[in-house]
Amino acid sequence: MRLRRFLSKGGWNLIGADVTFTNDSGNSYTWATALANNKVQAYLAYYDSSPATASGRKYKYLSTVSGMDDISLRKNKGYWVYMNESGNLSLGSAGGSWANESYDVAKLRFSNGTDEKSFADAKTALWVENPQYWGRDDPEDDMEFMVLSSGNLNSWQGYFVKSSVDNLTLIRQN
Repeated sequence: MRLRRFLSKGGWNLIGADVTFTNDSGNSYTWATALANNKVQAYLAYYDSSPATASGRKYKYLSTVSGMDDISLRKNKGYWVYMNESGNLSLGSAGGSWANESYDVAKLRFSNGTDEKSFADAKTALWVENPQYWGRDDPEDDMEFMVLSSGNLNSWQGYFVKSSVDNLTLIRQN
């Protein structure tokens, strides 16, 4: 089993399923005890892109509280969690890459189910825009969304790729 661990900051963080939390003091919590000890907020947000019309697509909430949109973490979904303090979130059984790996962004490929395009061709066809990530050029600068037009994707850093095509799949070539 591979364990994916990443640093979380106070505020909104994008996660997957099977989560544990260790705060900066070294105290470790299961998801349930992190909730009970007010380390994280009980409501997780996720984007539901399944409706056929754009107006039907929206953020929904996951919680065990009655009346929420869903009550369980689901495979192949990303969730936003609000952290009340900084620490490490650990995702059990999460695939992906080991720490300190990088991947050339030019090697990414995209498929719409019938056609597959290189990263450059997908950009030319207006399927996608350059990936963005939360960071800074200089340690003295404020954090902001940075555009990655070339170079490497680094393991354990989150990237956002804006797509104008529904049901687009990102393919990584090794």
